[in-house]
Amino acid sequence: MSALRLERRIVIVATLFVLTLFAIAALAINMFHVGLPTCLTDIKPFLKGELITHSPDHFEVHYVSRMWAFEPSEVVVPVGSTVDFYLSARDVTHGLILIGTDLNLMAVPGVVNYARMKFDQPRDYTLLCHEFCGTGHERMAATLRVVDRATFDARQIAPKQPEVANGPARLLEAKDCMTCHSIDGSESIGPTLKGIFGRKTKLQGGATIVADEAYLRESIVKPDAKITDGFDDLMPKAELTEEEVQQILDYLKTLK
Repeated sequence: MSALRLERRIVIVATLFVLTLFAIAALAINMFHVGLPTCLTDIKPFLKGELITHSPDHFEVHYVSRMWAFEPSEVVVPVGSTVDFYLSARDVTHGLILIGTDLNLMAVPGVVNYARMKFDQPRDYTLLCHEFCGTGHERMAATLRVVDRATFDARQIAPKQPEVANGPARLLEAKDCMTCHSIDGSESIGPTLKGIFGRKTKLQGGATIVADEAYLRESIVKPDAKITDGFDDLMPKAELTEEEVQQILDYLKTLK
């Protein structure tokens, strides 16, 4: 066999191999309804997580990853939906894996990553962070619920409950404060909130202050202004109205 004929056979075999890989990828995408992950360079990173409805069976979800939570923490869509996933990171590098599917994205500060998936069966899916991102990494999770159309439609027409309807404790949970702070005195990533009002607090740098309302308000709206000694500067700035801030302050006064 001449060298030229051998070379041609190698090229043909290599071409067939590449085409086979493309065919397998296309088949997998069609069977499992997963779009190839993509890094988008024409979309600015976003800081607010939300679910956007384009049509009754087409949704767009913006996930914001941060230490140590995903926003939104729960998304509900109907069976048969196609969902466009957009993922942004607020602080450090995170990851997002949708357990039970092939959806796997990196959350890198400064960029937005994207994937598309169709959901044909009702199921509750768990989203986890697969990139180690600090001491609260193992608690970083969210839920995607795929429900039947009747259940979804019923949720849409049900009256919306305000976040404070179940009290300030529910507000703390909704704003992910409980990810890093306890209310029972137990140790966590941040200082416990039990007995915090009026407590003498040592700050980084050696100063000691009394945790009065002014200090607590500043700690909520400007979390990096004064850092408690023995803890890291990890608390993100929460999006809170003045009414919500006052609700939290009044609640902290009751945690004796």
